[in-house]
Amino acid sequence: MNNLKLALRGVMRNKRRSLITILAIAIAMMAIVVMNSFMDGNEKQFKDKVVETSGHVQLYAPGYYDERRTLPTDIAIGNLSETMETIRGTEGVTDAAAQITFSGLATFGGDEISGAFMGIEPEAAGRIHDLTDAVTEGRYLTGEDASGCLVGYRMAEHLSLVPGDLLTIVTRTSYGAITAVDLTIVGIVATNNPMIDEGGVLLRLEDAQRHVELENAATMIVVNGEDPQKSRELKESLLATLNAGRTPVPVESGEAPEGTVESPTREGFEAYTWEELSYSLLDMIEIREQSLNIIRAIMIILAMAMIANTMLTNVFERMREIGMLMAMGAKGRQIMGLFLGEAAVLGFFGSLVGVTIGTVFGLVLQNVGLDFGDEMGTLMNIPMDTVFYALVEPIMIVRAFALGILVSVIAGLYPAVKAARMQPTKALRFI
Repeated sequence: MNNLKLALRGVMRNKRRSLITILAIAIAMMAIVVMNSFMDGNEKQFKDKVVETSGHVQLYAPGYYDERRTLPTDIAIGNLSETMETIRGTEGVTDAAAQITFSGLATFGGDEISGAFMGIEPEAAGRIHDLTDAVTEGRYLTGEDASGCLVGYRMAEHLSLVPGDLLTIVTRTSYGAITAVDLTIVGIVATNNPMIDEGGVLLRLEDAQRHVELENAATMIVVNGEDPQKSRELKESLLATLNAGRTPVPVESGEAPEGTVESPTREGFEAYTWEELSYSLLDMIEIREQSLNIIRAIMIILAMAMIANTMLTNVFERMREIGMLMAMGAKGRQIMGLFLGEAAVLGFFGSLVGVTIGTVFGLVLQNVGLDFGDEMGTLMNIPMDTVFYALVEPIMIVRAFALGILVSVIAGLYPAVKAARMQPTKALRFI
């Protein structure tokens, strides 16, 4: 208790200098709390959106993943109805949806745009990808909407489409033939996924199977489990179940023998978790975190410099007092403890003020968010929300507060050691 009183008295000796030091610590801690809460919230939103877009695990026929950028329809999963029944009965699976993705041209009123067309199971896809809440005009696609479709809002703007219009899509079947089909638009969606918003058309899976000649087949199956963090275990379980008793047929290159038609479906499965599918985006988060660590370090170093400067000035101003204490029998460790105590007091009040203000700002950002506009997702070409929200967690606040005090004590270590090593006779010479 006496040490605390002495530390407080030392801090109050020069109120102006102590206030400036406390302010420097407070600004650093406030910035760290706001930055951490904003980045934590942004990272959570980002990962949630990636999981929402890709599901927990995606299943393909062997060879599809390597060719996925061309959206091939001649590498497909066959015997779909039985496969889906097996997947939905696998332990740990909470939902599953089959999909056919293919490329082509969408035309309306003499204008055309290239796009990615997706045959989906409306109910299952709506649950997994949260598509039902993405409808901005019209209504969501249902299993009863034969030859119906949803279109991305930017595609709708480009072609001047509204619900009820007849959209023509031109594509190739899984056997290479050119085909065209008219689809009635039932709704327009804004998903924050550039692939859909810019040029996406969503139609029923059975319609897509008929148009691209993939009867009872799909190019991809999206599977959700109980926890996205357990996607690797879910992947292994699915592969073990689906490939049990199967001998996958090797993927061969080259053309089929003359006079035969190569089937677009293949035996066996490939599976990838959402982390594997989005590894480049997750690497980007890691790089960003490293960059932020540099900014945090700079702020901490500046705060430490302010504390060390204050404590050193304090030591030189109190040379005579230090000499008198030593002459009266005070030990070096006691002198050192006195100055470290003052540094801890400065750190305590600076951190308390900074963390409190930072938490208030963080809570405001958590509830209001920052709107970066519709162009953000398009500019970066990744699925993401346009409004970023902070995430204030108690453990982060406690860590920031403890960090402020620890940094203050470390910064005060050199001045405290310097004071403790003074010779009483030399110290008493100062007036």
